[in-house]
Amino acid sequence: MKTWITRTVAGVFALATVTLASCEKDEDKVVINPEASATLTASATSATITTSNSSAQAVTYSWNKVDYGYDAAVVYTLQFAKQGTNFAATQDFNAGSNLSKSFTVKELNDLYNAVDCSLPATPTPFPLEVRVRATIGDAVPAVISPVQTLVASPYPDFIAPTDRWGLVGPAGDGWPGATATDRNLPYDCRVRAYVARMALNAGPFKFRRNQDWGTNLGGPSGDFTKGIALTQNGSDLVITTPGTYTVKLEVGTDAAGAATGKVTITP
Repeated sequence: MKTWITRTVAGVFALATVTLASCEKDEDKVVINPEASATLTASATSATITTSNSSAQAVTYSWNKVDYGYDAAVVYTLQFAKQGTNFAATQDFNAGSNLSKSFTVKELNDLYNAVDCSLPATPTPFPLEVRVRATIGDAVPAVISPVQTLVASPYPDFIAPTDRWGLVGPAGDGWPGATATDRNLPYDCRVRAYVARMALNAGPFKFRRNQDWGTNLGGPSGDFTKGIALTQNGSDLVITTPGTYTVKLEVGTDAAGAATGKVTITP
């Protein structure tokens, strides 16, 4: 009888222990707060831009720490775009875990020159839309703040190149014949390079200027993610794995005036 009672009590205790452990595991589950939100605050909605006050503070943006319901590693990105474009093309500033970002007058003017490569010689009011984007990974939708507006009259500090550069070869749409097959890369003022996101085939390719072989760039194949140096009339480059990539082409000239460059290709 005593043995039976002892075993029963032990069994009940074991069951309670398992149940408690199960409850503790249930409590460890992370539930994302569906009400997570971001609010962006600006120290100013307009700024005065001149060459004489370039080091002065123009505007500071701050935002709340987004509450995901647990201690998440949140990355904040401040995004700028032309007013009325619905942020189709943005200039992004990764703030990491910081909750504010300040811009000097010079930095703000550089931002405007990145947004628009062809600012008018006479400064005119230019409205930008600004928002902050909070992310904790690709599996969770980003939290985006309501939009703020900033108006300033920037001056042109950069002249965009008029040359066009394109990718040619079987990695793209084939070598040019009677019809040009160049995949033109738009110029990105912010990174001072020709950049495009495109699907590429496995095969060779090169770059040429203005759909003309008179100026073309090639070089050794290698780890494109680390950047490959290019030279005038260099050898064919090769894509070994088909896929969708971001192609970034930086161009320049050497001491003799010959074209040089660097290509970085990332998934």
